[in-house]
Amino acid sequence: MFNPPTLEDLQETRRANEKLVLRALESKPEWVETELAKTTSLALSHLRAALASLLDQGRVRRLPGTGTRAVYGLADPGLADVPATPLTDAAKKVRDYLEGRADSALYMSEQLRMTREDVMAALSLLNAHGMITCTFVGSLVIFRLKETQALGQEQPAAEKPTTRKKQVA
Repeated sequence: MFNPPTLEDLQETRRANEKLVLRALESKPEWVETELAKTTSLALSHLRAALASLLDQGRVRRLPGTGTRAVYGLADPGLADVPATPLTDAAKKVRDYLEGRADSALYMSEQLRMTREDVMAALSLLNAHGMITCTFVGSLVIFRLKETQALGQEQPAAEKPTTRKKQVA
């Protein structure tokens, strides 16, 4: 008798596929989607699911390609790899600034009257705590708080709201 895969099984498969994709992306700076599928031996649908997840996590970015060719590479938002020490005043200031908005480090530094280096150090610390995500718009990196951080809630996974409308209402 056939047992359909559980959500946990699907997530485990996606994580394994993400590791394959990341390993391939580390070997050269740019990959065309079809070449990446051949190299990782993943079906295009599985590759696209892994890429979508990695894009959401800010670990991969889509690069300008020619025509309809999708080109991907590793994302480097410029954050330092720092330990998750207690938040500094600067990190709290940046976190508070990002509530309800997304912004670049350069614009944040202007608005907060901080150096760009201080903003990047604060963002690195927030990233170490898993509090921010980043999105690439061309060569510009846009930072934002993760959903639970923006709401000021630390909810267990089972209690998280399932749609954005419920969070806003």
